Amino acid sequence: MIDSKEVLLDVQHVSQQYALPKPSLFAKAGHIQAVKDVSFQLTAGKSLGIVGESGSGKSTLARLVMALEKPTQGKVLFKGQNLNALPQDQLRHARSDFQMVFQDPYGSLDPRQKVLRIVTEPLHSTLNSGSGQALSSKDLKDRATLALTEVGLRASDLEKYPHEFSGGQRQRIAIARALITRPSLIVADEPVSALDVSVQAQVLNLMMDLQDRFGLSYLFVSHDLAVVNLMCDDVIVLQHGQVVEAGSADDIFQGPQHSYTQALLAAIPGLSQ
Repeated sequence: MIDSKEVLLDVQHVSQQYALPKPSLFAKAGHIQAVKDVSFQLTAGKSLGIVGESGSGKSTLARLVMALEKPTQGKVLFKGQNLNALPQDQLRHARSDFQMVFQDPYGSLDPRQKVLRIVTEPLHSTLNSGSGQALSSKDLKDRATLALTEVGLRASDLEKYPHEFSGGQRQRIAIARALITRPSLIVADEPVSALDVSVQAQVLNLMMDLQDRFGLSYLFVSHDLAVVNLMCDDVIVLQHGQVVEAGSADDIFQGPQHSYTQALLAAIPGLSQ
């Protein structure tokens, strides 16, 4: 078990720039600053919310944490390891301990694959590659069956295709895929924004239950402050790629200090100050 006081994720002065196309042959290429000098820590077993409007840099930050992109500046340390300094084979192995749940349960599941293959995908890409030990077909199916039952689905669902499920069920499949490697951290990028409100509550309750059962940490990316208020212990607020406010969820929601945070809260029924 991980020490509940252990710093699981340590993001240090991370910035990310993207080059823009040249407007003409001889013009100087410009750039866009998606994230600028962002730092935060996430303690094992806790949840951190990243909030802000569309274009604030939330999803870019999530990709940097997942080492899907390399930051222009700064470091992302996971359990003390600089992810961007790891060789590819070591990074693939490390990925078994941090997984991602994406926004769109319709687009994130391959419609051509059965649920068995979808849910076991992280095992194929980590345990069955490099120095990882190959798993038998029976082992893969057993692991997938366990993951499905943990999210409230049935073993018989392994032989179905994504189109045979509702949106909420598809997101449960995506969560099962993230769970199958028994990660310490799940990065959830707007995981319920594409779902109906009643289904959102079911998925969020499932995620909280799984956190209690397995000691998961969540990095919860969302524009929905009501969801973040429910799910997260701590919050950072992004505006134009920069942190404008950070603190405990209680402090942020009960006494926001920055005008941008105040405006975000004022726009949410039931959370306005």
